[in-house]
Amino acid sequence: MSDAPTMRAFCACNPDVASVRRLVETQAALRAHPLAPKARWVSPTRMHVTLKFFGDVDVGLAPALSDAISPLARDERTIRVGYAGLTGFPDADRARVVVALLDDAPGEVRRIAEGVEAATGKLGFEREAREFLPHVTLARLERPSDVSAWLASVRLPAPPVTLTELVLYRSDLGSARHEYVALSRFGMGSMHEE
Repeated sequence: MSDAPTMRAFCACNPDVASVRRLVETQAALRAHPLAPKARWVSPTRMHVTLKFFGDVDVGLAPALSDAISPLARDERTIRVGYAGLTGFPDADRARVVVALLDDAPGEVRRIAEGVEAATGKLGFEREAREFLPHVTLARLERPSDVSAWLASVRLPAPPVTLTELVLYRSDLGSARHEYVALSRFGMGSMHEE
């Protein structure tokens, strides 16, 4: 058993500022609705589309993970997709999480997620077993709730969401606010690292 320090890590695409602003407006409409259950709302700086969750990994693997995903960003252009709707996970009648589902009919988000799977699979990471559903988390509910009527009464923004960068994050569960720290940040179609 290794005593090497570990971190919880994941890879995500980040939306641009305009897309985040529109999602924050959606959050405000949801929060103000009389059917709204008690929830913790995701801050704008933490809105993202998770491509792959790695779990607890050796801190020393961060450079290798960055090297694996950076070519994907360089080869990928900015992704623009629409919204498929608001829903709850694991499902709308006993939701713990409220999300904005992306309409990835062209398969652009799925393609980059598959690229992350393939690139990090070479480092020994197992393929995700669950179906990939691109989404942005908006809220975490205090208790499982039926959110069907609530979510049906609020409209998502019409303009598409624009995903502009690929990020390797560390998730600090022990921090007071459960922070996400960007370890590497790569602009789509370019190569700039934080």
